[in-house]
Order: sequence, then structure tokens, then C-alpha cells
Amino acid sequence: MKRFNLIAIALASVMMSPAVFAAQPFGSFGGIVGNGNSVTGVVGVHGWCLDDDGVAAVDIYVDGVPAGEAIYGRQRSRVAVLYPEFPDAAAAGFFFQLNTAHYENGPHLVQPLCISNSGETEFVGTQTLLFTNTVHLLVPFGNIDFPNPNTLLFGNCDPLDPNRRYSIIEGWALDAGVEIGDRGVGWVELMVDGSVRANTRISCDFHPTLGFLTDCYGLVRQDLERVYPGLEDSPLAGWRFVLDVGDLIDRGFVRGAHVLTIRVGDISGQLANVDEIGVDFLCTGDLGNEGAFGRVAVPTRSTSLHGTVQVIGWALDFEGIAEIRVEVDGEFVGTAFQGFERPLVSLRYPGFPESDLPGFAYLLDTTQLADGQHDIQIFVVDDTHDFGAPESPEDPSVTLIGEQSITVNNLVTN
Repeated sequence: MKRFNLIAIALASVMMSPAVFAAQPFGSFGGIVGNGNSVTGVVGVHGWCLDDDGVAAVDIYVDGVPAGEAIYGRQRSRVAVLYPEFPDAAAAGFFFQLNTAHYENGPHLVQPLCISNSGETEFVGTQTLLFTNTVHLLVPFGNIDFPNPNTLLFGNCDPLDPNRRYSIIEGWALDAGVEIGDRGVGWVELMVDGSVRANTRISCDFHPTLGFLTDCYGLVRQDLERVYPGLEDSPLAGWRFVLDVGDLIDRGFVRGAHVLTIRVGDISGQLANVDEIGVDFLCTGDLGNEGAFGRVAVPTRSTSLHGTVQVIGWALDFEGIAEIRVEVDGEFVGTAFQGFERPLVSLRYPGFPESDLPGFAYLLDTTQLADGQHDIQIFVVDDTHDFGAPESPEDPSVTLIGEQSITVNNLVTN
């Protein structure tokens, strides 16, 4: 609430000034995402606003009382075309997840307040929305963040081999209740083809070899706290399941297409299938050498560089990594250092030979390159590679995992 007091002081100062030096903020309120005016539970509202001094924040008011701060900075291409001279024109959009369960049922006045960097404020629209909340309508909601739909999930299908291969399923779940004590997520279940494989209430455990808490709900998700302010579990809304696909195949699940479903139950007894994706189950030996995968995080695409710079990323290969080669414009320049922490990667890919420390880094001396555009390529060489054999572009033990375009500019200006 301190910020609202500061805004009031700033407004009072402007009102007492002999002249107004800048125009008021302006914009538009689009109301509910997808239109409509009758809402239940958590609903997204959106719009845009601009000011010649730049926008500091957008606050959402319900019946004249602040409900929370919207996320500002979303792209609005039409606004950028109409008002190119304004500081935030390229990203003037705002978005807010409004929890209507905190209010009595009936019509409510919803207004976004645009606040400029100089302290000016203006409501940029008004809509009357009908809040209709009952217990049976307030079901849990959430999302599967990883893996992506139609992903290949591999398993070790030899039941006698102790070296297992695991697939991580992770995401988040939330619940909006009407009354205190009835709000919040009670449990999360992972189902495969409609069959329950794990329930966080009875299956949650800590397995160091699997990377972290396994089959659990209540993991830290600070990103959701801002998107869903005020919801019961938003700071700790993450869940994580671990599947041994090889074990499932050994138990009768066929290779090929399957459906992963996340079912959530809230404290008041409401159930909902919050998300569902299709995946494919395969054994590690089905495709031979799978190749490596990873990401080049730094430098970013089209970055202008000079001097010595870092090339940073991560890589994994189920056959193990012998070395990581760095090339520029198709020419070998050096081998990256391996063994750096990447906690999120380690959580998502337990069981890989380098999963504990999958990061790599390389110092690139751009003074050895001509000024202008260049392409950085990262190749992973796995442990099956025959270093004595002639190099072949079809060698499955060598994988290109990332490529970035950069601009080198080593001209010194004083």
C-alpha cells in the first residue's frame, strides 16, 4: 500500500503546481480476454496504456479498491503503429488475472489505473462485470509446462539393467475457493491413458538420483505469484512427476502414442483434469544413437560483440559427452569447458551421464575475426565417437545442438 500513498502525494504535488507539464496517461481497457461480461473464478483482463513520460505501472481496481498490479509490457502491434513516438509504444499492453472469488456475487465495476513515471494517473476504461461464483464452479486449474506435446519419451526397456532412464513431467496447479478454509489444491495426479500412476498426497518422496522431490506438489513457482496474486498456493504451486517409461513398457504399455493427463483435487472436493498432452513411448535402443541436445544461451542472436566474450550453454547426450566443439562459420576454433551447474536442466533430465553438471563455457576471441556478421556453431561429440576415424558429416556421434548469428565490431572509438 506504500506505493498508493506515494501516488497520492505525487498527485497532490502536481495539483498544487502552477502548470501541468505533461499530458495525462491514456489507453484502452479490453475487459475479459475472449470477451463476455459474466465470470467465475480467476479471469484474465487486458488492455493497453501510454504516457509521454513512460508508464510506471497499471493497477486494477474493483469497485474503487485496488485489486493488484497488472503485468505491463506486452506487445501491442497496432498501438505501436498508431503512437510510435511514445516511450512504451512497442509493448504497451497489460494483463491481469483477477480472482473474482474474493468478491460477492453480482455486478462489479472493474477499472485499470495507468500510472506514469512522473506520477500522473488516469483510469483508461471501465467495465461492469458480473461475478458468479459457487463452489461447484470453482474447479482447480493449471498447466503442463514440460514436456511439450508430441514429445518422444525414452525408457530403458531392459528390466535387469539398473541404469534407468527417466522422463520428467512438471507444471503447476492452482485453485480459487469462495470461503477461507476451502481454498487451495489438495492433491495432483498424473494419469497415463486414464490410469493413475502417481498421486502427490501418497506418492511424494525425495529421491536424490531422480533430481529432487518426486511425485510432489508444493514446489516453488515465484513466477506464478505475480501472475496470480492472492491465490492460496501461488508461491508454491509447482508439481513434478517422474516416469520410468521402460518400466511401463515392461508392464504392458505398448511403444507408440499415449496420453498424459493431470488431474487436480481441491480442498473442498472439486476435481478437474487441468491439462492433457499426447506423447510417444520408445525404448532407448529403438533409434540407435539418439544424438545430443542442448541450448546456446549466450550470446543471444544478432548480438554485437567485441574483444573476448563468453559462449555459454548446456548439453546432454545419453551416450555421454566426450567433448564440445566450437566452430565459427564452419571453422573449428576450440573446445568448450564442461561441468557447470544448470539446476533446471538437471531437474528435467536426471539419469543422463552429465545431468548433474550439464553446463559448458568457451572464451571466444573476436579480435581474430573480421568485423561483420558470423555464425557460431556448437557440436557435441559423444563417447561412442572414434577419434581415429576420418570425420564424416553423417557421423551419429557428432551433433549440432545450437547456432547463433553474431555481429563482431572491434572498432575502437574515443
